[in-house]
Amino acid sequence: MKLERFKEKNNKRKFIILFTVCCVFLLAGAFLYTSFAIFTEDKQFNVINGKYQDPGDLYFAVYIDGEITNTIPSKDSGYTLDEAQSSCTNGAKITWDNESWSALVDLSNYSAGNMSRTKCTMYFKVDYPIATDYIISLADSSSELVYDETSDNNLRYIGADPNNYVSFNNELWRIIGVMNNIDDGTGKKETRLKIIRDESIGNYSWDNKGEYGENDWTTSALQMGLNSGAYYNRTSGECPYGQNGTTTSCDFSNNGLTEEAKTIIGNAVWNLGGTENYTSSSDGLTSQWYGYERGTEVYSGRLPAWTSQIGLMYPSDYGYATSGGSTTNRDMCLTTELWSWNNLNDCYSNDWLYQSGPDDQWALTPFSGDSSNVIRVNSSGSVYRSYTTNESYVVFSALYLSSNAKITDGDGSHDKPFTLSL
Repeated sequence: MKLERFKEKNNKRKFIILFTVCCVFLLAGAFLYTSFAIFTEDKQFNVINGKYQDPGDLYFAVYIDGEITNTIPSKDSGYTLDEAQSSCTNGAKITWDNESWSALVDLSNYSAGNMSRTKCTMYFKVDYPIATDYIISLADSSSELVYDETSDNNLRYIGADPNNYVSFNNELWRIIGVMNNIDDGTGKKETRLKIIRDESIGNYSWDNKGEYGENDWTTSALQMGLNSGAYYNRTSGECPYGQNGTTTSCDFSNNGLTEEAKTIIGNAVWNLGGTENYTSSSDGLTSQWYGYERGTEVYSGRLPAWTSQIGLMYPSDYGYATSGGSTTNRDMCLTTELWSWNNLNDCYSNDWLYQSGPDDQWALTPFSGDSSNVIRVNSSGSVYRSYTTNESYVVFSALYLSSNAKITDGDGSHDKPFTLSL
């Protein structure tokens, strides 16, 4: 009897185990079915470019933002099919028709192989707008965006504090504008966003060679630090500070460029043309500075342009950023030489690129009349020149984003800046 009881219990245990295994297989089968049978087209599919060949049952699995789902996103949701990631078995190819909002399956290369069913996995993602296109779309309804009426017809943010904040490099930057005909260094010209850091990276010399420095951006100590030194590599190092090669320790381990940020930056040709005449009547207007910067007037032996990633603002960037005020409007500001803006409070106080602190701000443009002076925006609001070795001026790094950078969120305000992705 004891032996019989033992066998009876063992049989029950086997039955329970067998029943459990069956349930597991049934649940797994149900999951796979729902994963790939959420949408089926039994002989109801589009055949593109090829002879018809019956692919058997056609199954679809849908993922939205990487999560499997049982619904296709609605047409006005902002999602679109990621065709590069989506795929089908048996040589079929899937695309998406935005007009009919439906999948199209190309069977021109279909081959049944060892599989009787054709499975298509569709990945949907949000189709974020290209950053330049998005900013342009805001222009019609925003008084903060104005075309500069140069030959390039750039679209710029103007005013004392426009909503041009962008989250970049894990910190706040600001959009100077949508800049046209930016050469990427290969001769290819693109429309790109130009941005500048909201806060300076510190007080450094433009260059530190000799007693007065050299106004050659291609060999400038500051340029090298920004594009290949401590700032670019997000580390600590030495930065130019004074005369005769003097440096000061600088630590960019927390605010240098991140690897992610570098993927959104593009190479650009930075114009290095200058002038030695900007303080007499009717020269040195913002529009004239724009021409000087893109001209070929340079000190002997200097290059008129340089391809790199990080630079500084131009004097024309500063001038075009003003909205003017009630006493001196924008048109009057733009028809007044930048060197005399210190007398026009409405011009510089309504210019978001103006820094009201005690320090002057470096610009990129060299003075072409000698080998040592470059242009700066001083704390009184005017534009003038200075020796490159001056260590008390602040540096605001500027750059051009990649032409395919996208805006994924935000409204450009300080508290909700635009966010970026590729």
